[in-house]
Parts: sequence; C-alpha cells; structure tokens
Amino acid sequence: MPLGIVDLRERPHHADAVAERIWNAFWKHHGTPLANIREGLDAILQADTGVPFALVAESDGKVCGNVLVIDNDEPARPELTPWLAAVCVDEPFRSRGIAAAILEEGVRRCGELGVARVHLISRPALQPFYTGLGWRVLEEGVGKHGQTLYVREPGAVVS
Repeated sequence: MPLGIVDLRERPHHADAVAERIWNAFWKHHGTPLANIREGLDAILQADTGVPFALVAESDGKVCGNVLVIDNDEPARPELTPWLAAVCVDEPFRSRGIAAAILEEGVRRCGELGVARVHLISRPALQPFYTGLGWRVLEEGVGKHGQTLYVREPGAVVS
C-alpha cells in the first residue's frame, strides 16, 4: 500500500477522522468532549501558513496516522515552541515506519519555516523510540505526568 504524507489543510475531509483518533488516544479518558478536539483542528485548518499545522499519513486514501505541529504541548514549559504532538498511528499500520515518517516530515517542514528547535513530550517508556529517531532528551520527569521532553534541530544529521 502506498503511503502519502500530506498537510491536513490539503485534505480537510480527514479532519473528523483525525479528531476522533486524537480524542480516543489522548483525551477521551480525561472526559474532554470530542467537539473540543474538533474545534482545535478547525483552528489549525484556518491557519494559512506556519505553525500550527497538521500532517496526516494516508494509505489508499484513508488516514492511518497523524501528527500536529502546535505552539505548545506542555504547560510546564510555556517558553518552548513549537511542538510535535498527538502522534498517532492506527494499530494495523504500526511497526511500518509511519510514525517515524510523519515525525520526520513535521521536523522537515518546521525547518522550512525557519524553526531552529522542535520539541516533543512522551511517556518515558517511549524514550528508545524517539532517541532512535534522533530526538535528544532535554529533560525527564516533566509536568504533572513526569514525561520525557525531547528536542530536534531541523537539518541536524540523524545517526
């Protein structure tokens, strides 16, 4: 199956699927209404250029993964911007390099915008995955959930 990575603004018909995916993965268990996530995506769709933006991975015209590029994803570090957030890949598509591809595309596009550093936060258990993709640990135990904070410089050589 051929994989494509596109800006959600190019495929706005995917917004409902992306909102539901993000809601199920990150917000449903907190009691956040799905409508709140959809409204956040509407704001991204209305942004003409720059940050924020959303990328979707498509396989046969259907969304199989996504990543958001937003101003901030961690209230404990408001000075850091931008962030890659809401990285999701559907279960049947995992272990195929899709998460790595959408993350790399997000970093690349940030570099095109002149961004010097991109940030990401995750559960500590995912540290080997992110460091394996060239993300450097900036700090551990961040925020109320004790997550790991990473940084990447667009254009940096990934070993």
